[in-house]
Amino acid sequence: MLVSTAIGCSDPKGTPTESAPVCLETGIDESCTPAYEPTYDALYANTFQRSCAASGVSCHASTGKQGGVDFGDPESGYEGLRTKLRAGEPECSILVHRIVATDGKVRMPPGRSLTAGEQCAIIKWVADGARR
Repeated sequence: MLVSTAIGCSDPKGTPTESAPVCLETGIDESCTPAYEPTYDALYANTFQRSCAASGVSCHASTGKQGGVDFGDPESGYEGLRTKLRAGEPECSILVHRIVATDGKVRMPPGRSLTAGEQCAIIKWVADGARR
């Protein structure tokens, strides 16, 4: 679907950090079919809370807050995401780069990819302005 780009690096401790996004040259296929309505509330309930803030195993639960993103509640999650995306430009958004990456060191969530439908819902939400 997309070409992976290098958007992360490591600090001296080896912890991945993020730099400003580089826009994907190939663009994003917005003709995809989302798994659910591409609204923030649907994204939060169906993907962010389940895959990114699952109790005890999550990078973005209230106890983890990696990258400044806390999906412990919808408002905190949205505020954290605002720095990870460029509304209307999914190809230039760190969030989109991370969910479509093929490199396991870059891809989110770690361990497994989101389904094509989940990725599509996020891409369409960002393309439509990433509104709350």
